[in-house]
Amino acid sequence: MNYSFLSFIITVLIINLSPGPAMVYVMNQSLKYGIKAGLKAAAGVEFGVFFYVLLTAFGLMVIFQETPMLYKVIQFIGALYLIYLAYLCWPKRKSIESPNIISQNSTESARHTFSKGMLINLSNPKIGLFFVSLLPQFVPSNSHPAWMYFLLYGLIFNFGGICVNMTVGAMARKLKTIIQRASWFDYVPPLLFLCIAVLSIVQVGVVSLYSWNFYLSS
Repeated sequence: MNYSFLSFIITVLIINLSPGPAMVYVMNQSLKYGIKAGLKAAAGVEFGVFFYVLLTAFGLMVIFQETPMLYKVIQFIGALYLIYLAYLCWPKRKSIESPNIISQNSTESARHTFSKGMLINLSNPKIGLFFVSLLPQFVPSNSHPAWMYFLLYGLIFNFGGICVNMTVGAMARKLKTIIQRASWFDYVPPLLFLCIAVLSIVQVGVVSLYSWNFYLSS
């Protein structure tokens, strides 16, 4: 879908600012074991995302080049998946674990913070599915070279996540209160997913109708 670059940036910011399992993990690590642990957790989480950025970008590139029509199908299916995501993430208040008293073995618990953060995302194939659903909505079918667009957009998303989660790790105590108070923000991501999905379905439908009419008239 041919959105402007600014639209994509706004989408990235909204999604990355939305509290989720990864953000809660980073916040809890920082609250329990200190800022350094929070930053390590953020780095691990985003390293896991980076794996899916590469996998998705170059996987989509092959489909993009070999079967352009299949790319339209992926856009449509991706839009349906975004609607499903909107349903799943419709506000249910997330509980952020309260900082517990650090036990004597807390150093041992914090030692694998990076790897645990990385595994949170590596063990979640839904992240790859999310990228497959989201990126085609912003990369038009006439973009060349395709791999550069997919990789650039994926890296921007990854970089946005790094900035947000590093900030959460460094300012966990203050941000915890803000997140708990800003319950209205929970409605923004699902509404955003719905808007992207509807616009994508409309565009794919218009393009398909135009192609069909052209085929009949030729």
